[in-house]
Formats: sequence, structure tokens, C-alpha cells
Amino acid sequence: MAGVEGEAELPYATLHRMLQPALDAIDDLPEQQASALKGAFGMGRATAADQFLVGVATLTLLSGLAAERPLLCLIDDGQWGDAGSAEALYLVARRIAYDPVGLVVASRQKTGPSGDLPISVDPPTLRLDGLAPEAAAALLAREAPALRGHLRDRVLESAAGNPLALMELPKTVSEENDLDAGPLPITDRLQRVFHGRVGRLGKAARTLLVLAAAEGTGDLATVMRAADVLALPVAALAEAERAGLVIVTVGSVRFRHPLVRAAVYQAALFTERQVAHRALAEILRGSHPDRWARHLAAATLVPDEKVAAALERVADSVARRDGHAAAARVYERSAQLSEENAARARRLAAAATAALEAGRFRQAEELCATAARLTDEPAVVARLAGARGRLAFERGSPLTAARISIDGAAQISDSEPLEAAKLLVAAAYWAGHGADTRLVGEAVTLLDTLALQPDHEFQPYMRHVRGYYRILLGEGADEALFSAPRPIEVWEQTWTARMLNVAGKAEEALEVASAMVASTRDAGLIGHLANALFHQACAQTLLGRHRAAADTAEEALALALDTRQTSVAAYLRGSLAWLAALDGDDERCRALAGEAIRHADDSGTPPSAAEATWALALLDLGHGRYEAALSRMANRFPFWPCSSAWVRSTADHLEAAIRAGEPGIAARRMEELDRYAGRILDPWAPATLARCRALLSPAGQTEPYFAAALRDGSALHRPFEQARTLLAYGEWLRREHRRADARVRLRAALEIFQRLGARLWAVRAREELRATGDNSSGAAPASGPAAKLTAQELRVARLAATGATNREIAAQLFLSPRTVAQHLHRAYPKLDITTRTQLASLDLDA
Repeated sequence: MAGVEGEAELPYATLHRMLQPALDAIDDLPEQQASALKGAFGMGRATAADQFLVGVATLTLLSGLAAERPLLCLIDDGQWGDAGSAEALYLVARRIAYDPVGLVVASRQKTGPSGDLPISVDPPTLRLDGLAPEAAAALLAREAPALRGHLRDRVLESAAGNPLALMELPKTVSEENDLDAGPLPITDRLQRVFHGRVGRLGKAARTLLVLAAAEGTGDLATVMRAADVLALPVAALAEAERAGLVIVTVGSVRFRHPLVRAAVYQAALFTERQVAHRALAEILRGSHPDRWARHLAAATLVPDEKVAAALERVADSVARRDGHAAAARVYERSAQLSEENAARARRLAAAATAALEAGRFRQAEELCATAARLTDEPAVVARLAGARGRLAFERGSPLTAARISIDGAAQISDSEPLEAAKLLVAAAYWAGHGADTRLVGEAVTLLDTLALQPDHEFQPYMRHVRGYYRILLGEGADEALFSAPRPIEVWEQTWTARMLNVAGKAEEALEVASAMVASTRDAGLIGHLANALFHQACAQTLLGRHRAAADTAEEALALALDTRQTSVAAYLRGSLAWLAALDGDDERCRALAGEAIRHADDSGTPPSAAEATWALALLDLGHGRYEAALSRMANRFPFWPCSSAWVRSTADHLEAAIRAGEPGIAARRMEELDRYAGRILDPWAPATLARCRALLSPAGQTEPYFAAALRDGSALHRPFEQARTLLAYGEWLRREHRRADARVRLRAALEIFQRLGARLWAVRAREELRATGDNSSGAAPASGPAAKLTAQELRVARLAATGATNREIAAQLFLSPRTVAQHLHRAYPKLDITTRTQLASLDLDA
């Protein structure tokens, strides 16, 4: 297994060994998955694929192996595994529900010797304690029937119910060689036992075992070629095999247990390990550059720039295939071998970035601090500022992140204006999360001093930041500031989609976000896909495509949870809570909103709770709990003035106040809307403001405002807002005893609410219709076929309707083909069909 201390373990080593019998089928995987898995295992060119995709490829491979009969995967000593393998198996465990594949991982509750997290998954979990005394005694009697007296008692006491210890300890204990009576941990005891057996071997056999432990992959040819370099006889391997310490088969030599390898390597003198690594480096030169550099570094005692540079290239390769935890270790070792401070600082900065990607925040922080003391080189300063800023943001301190980025940009504004600009754009984004307009303004001020050409490709993002700042100030922004600059890189697409959604430019935002979703899917950048889907769902919600938005957000939330993106998950829960409020699903709305609000409280990022709180208020408003809605809106974290969300949530606040009998509060909200009316970019804002004025106006002045609201919004794609206006208009007409006119508006509102799936609001419209004497609406009409399916079933059915195969659908949705088949099997009866071809004739968007 992975993880001999002092050695940089190859990423995905545990996964590679587990899948060894199945690797012949790797070429049958979808292209992205095959490429990711080959890159991870060193079988092909390293790619930029996310770690997530390696897990999906593993899932697909296991699903294929289980096509003929059930498959059971057993992994022992999971605590020795590497972090990349652990993450891949974590995903498999979460998504393997419909495949006949069992995954059992046995792991100690601690980190492995190299610091990687143990391989562990979500429940169900079974905690195993030691064997009961009677069972332990029975096992010892079977394994060592000649052991008697106090030696038997000492073995039972030392083993503490551990079956391995009960079998291994009797092989070395005797009256002459009693166990140490000290209270040592059981693992240390076993390592001592294993090494005691090594100590009885001849010098050549012991040296060969150190060589095999240092080699790490178990490749027999490599071990024996290195043994030739050290002039070790073949008989040395036979001696170690006869001692039961290694198992030799055609092409491989492996230790009987990971503890044997650990005991051999850790007990060897440093000079013995150095000799082994140097021999391995000599025979791997030219054929395996990565492994050569690793072994050469392990054999090097003093700084050596050539070795450091070679190891840095290894780290670059590991980072490209997303083995970030391993990459951080290799970068750090490269820094240790650097001869000059400038190179050492650069490599430490790279190590910090890799550690941050691996979620090793403390390690990243220490590496940043060390690197910062070594250099003032602008490129390194910028990288460190970016790493430290992101570190602060991921830890829930967006204002600290913004401060770090602004200060870092100030240091390099003259020498590296482009890198400074990138830091300042990130700073503005983070400061916005932390609700600090002043910091955004500081970033904008510094941006304006940078010497970038007016036609530089980065200028559009700088203009976006300026427009964002004006929105935060409530000054509005010029339309030209939000012209999309044809974003290409993922972060550019993210920023552009966010700005367009903030400005209410829903159609443009949807176009950018959809392109981002497609590109991240195609490139296998799963770590960015959840964020892309979030922006897509926001745009779909603005456009009234609620079912599509819910499906998109559900997929994004699952991905965010799989990839541990807690901040993105909080925002997604807020969005889903808002959509659940339209449906009147109290339990789901409260559960999702509660999770989002708890994250905001824990992380100190109130904006992530804004939509969740609004969702709870909207739920109360829809149910007619007006005082509760008003109380929630009064305590909500406000959206930025002039933003689309601010306009819509303030309109809801105003309506709650009116219906709760608080005209003074409603009037103050109207004053706010009027104050910013000319600065709002959202094209629907005039219609929303007209509806609010209608709700507040005296009876004689009401109708012109309702007419204006419908006129201003009639050509725009905000059906939910239009239905809200029609409902309010119909309610007013009924109170004015104009029942015939009221029915026209209320029927139109009911139709839109039903089409959108806003069932709570459809109930309100239907009740208003009945109050006019119109009982013809009855119950809600039958929903379209899409409403009968779960979100995942609907996604699968939509893709199947296009003619995509199960395999193609699985690649798109990061599922196994069998899971896709199961979803279709469940969907057919709900849709009253029996064949795949019938899907094409159904309206699955209704």
C-alpha cells in the first residue's frame, strides 16, 4: 500500500492496485474518463482532468466488470492509502447505488504515515473493536497451541483483540525474547515484531528488502536491476521469501503486509535508504523520468539545483493529473533541494497552491509564510497573495481574502500590472461576498492606476468590476460596462455570468453559463462544473424556467457535495429553497434554507444566507402568513441596491408589509425603490416598480400602475413576476367588485403559475377565482409528464429522448451506465410508455 514515511508516494497508487485486474478494459471507457484514468496511473499523457473524473471513471469501470455477476471490492488498511485514491473511492461509494458492486474499506481511525487522509466514506460505517477475550483466546490457541503460561497471557494482553497481532506475535516471542512490557501502541509493537524477523536475515537479504521497500511499485524487474547495481545475489531474494516477508510472483515482488514494508524502510539507516534510492535512480534514468527524479531526490543530502529542477518537473506532472496532495510534497522537497532563495520561494509557492487545492489549509499557510520571507520577486509575491487570499476565503473570511489580494496587488502594480489586475478582480469578488463596499472601492481605485493598454483583453473584466462597484453604491451602472467580452477561461466565464445575473441580464447570463457548463463538461473540469451550473440555474430562475433551474441546481448541489465545495453548496441550497417556496414545500424549503443559513453563520459570510432567508419569507407570503414574512424580510441580509435580486426581494418586502397592515414600512421600501429607479439595469425592474406603486396607491390611481406593469413587462421573459402582477391586479379588481375583469387576470395568473409549477401561488390564484364566483377552475389540471419524474430521472429521460445511449448519458451525468438504465426503468411506468423511442414524442420540458 501507499505511504512509507520519507517517500513521495505516487498518487492513485491504492486505486491502481485495486483496479489492476480491470485495466485491460480502460480503453472501453468514455474518452474523457479513459484519459483521466490513464493520466492518473501514469499510463498515458497527464491531463488537466479533475480528481472527480478519476472517480467517475473508476465507477464506470467497476460497473462494467459487474455486468455479468456481482462484484465485491475489498480494501484493507485503508489508512495507508493516498489521498487521490481516497477521493475517487469516496465518489464511487456515493454513486454506486444501482450497481451490483459492493465496496468494503477497512481503515484505522487515523491518518496514514505520509499525512494523507485515510480512505473513508460516508455511512454506513461499522466500528470494529478487538475480539472478545474468549474469541481472542480461541484464535491464539489455534495459531500457537504450544504457547503457555505468562507468554500466552502477555500475547493476549499486547494484542488487545487484534487478530493480526494474535497470529504474528507468537512467531517471535519466547522465554529468551519476551515482549517489552511498556504500554506501546499496537502498531508500533507489530512493526517491532516484523523488523525483528528482518534482523535475523543475512546482510544481502536485508539490503534487498530495503531496496524493494524504497522502490515502492513492486516491479520485480526494477528491483532486481537495482540489486545488480549493488551486486546483491539472487539468493538474497529467496532468503527473504523463505522468511515469509515478501511474496514473489511473475513480474512482481510485494511485502506480505504494508507493515512489513514500513518496518523495513523506517528501521533502515538513512545511509542504507540513500544507497537504495541512488541505485534505483541509476537504473531508471531515461526510461522513467518521474520515478528517477523521486529516487534521486531521496538520495540527495545537500541542495542541488539540477535535482531540484527535475523534481519540480515531476511535481508539475503530478499537479496536472490533480494529485495535489502528492504534488505539494514533491514541490516542497524540490524547494528543500534548491540552491537559491528565489527558486526555493517559487517552489514553496507552488507547494502552497497545491496544498490549498488538496484542502491542506494549515500546510498551505505555513508554506506561504516561509516563501514570503525568502523573496520579493513580483511573480512569486502575486502567487502567494492569490494563494493566501483563496485560503482565507475557503476558511470563511472573504474580507481577509480581499485585504490580502489588494495588498499583494499593490506590491506588484508597477512591475506586474496584469497579475495585479487579476488579484484585484478576485478581491472585488471576495469583498462582495463579505458585504464590504469600501474594500471593493479600494480595489477599483487601484485598478484605475494600472498601466494596461486600453485594448488589453483583460480590460472588460476591469470594467465589470467598476460596474459592480457602482451597483453596490446604488449608483447603477452603464449598460456598456456589462457587454460580454467573449470569456474563454473558466474564471472569466464565472465572473461574466455572475455580473450578468446581478444586473438581471438573464438571457445573456444563461448563454455564458451554458457555454461554461458545456466547456467544463467537455474538459472534465468537474471542480468548476458545480459553479457553472449554479450560474446557469440563477439565469434559468430569473427567466421563469423553474423546473429546469431546480434540475440544474440539484445536479450542481450533488457535485458540490462530492467535491467538498461547501460555499457553493450553501448558495445552491438557498436557490433550491427559493424554488421550493414557490411549490409550497414547507419541509424542503426550511431544510435547505436552514443548511444555507448555518453555513453563513459558521463561515461569517452573510450574503450566502440572503436568498435562503428570502425563500423562507416568500414561503410565508405565499401561505398568507404575512406577519411572519414581514419579520423575516426585516431581518434578511439585504441584497446590493440596484441588483436584480434586491429589486425583487424588496418588492416582496413591500407586499408583506402591506398585507400585514404596515403601510409605513411599505412606504419606506417604495422610497428606496424610487431612489434607485433610474440606476437599475434589470430590464424587468420598471414593471416590478409599477406593481409596487399599484399596491400602495389610492383606489383611484391604482389601475394605471397595474396597466403599466403589464405593459412594461409583457415582452420580457419573467413569467413568474408577470403572474404575480396579474394576481395582485385580479385581487384588486375583485375588491372593486369588477368580477368579470378580475376573472380574466386571475385565470391568466393561474395558467402561468400552473405552467411554472408554482403550486402554492396557483392555489392562491384559484382561491381568488372562486371568490369571484368562478368555480370552473376546480383542481389543478394534470401536470405534464416531466412532473411525474424525479430530477435525476428527468435528466436521464431528456438525454435518452435525443437518442443518446446509456453509455453516453452516463458520461454526461457522471453516473454508471447501469444507474442510467435503472432511472429509465423507473421512468417508463411513470410516463406510461414501454420503449425508449416513445420518449421522443413526449414534452419533457412541460
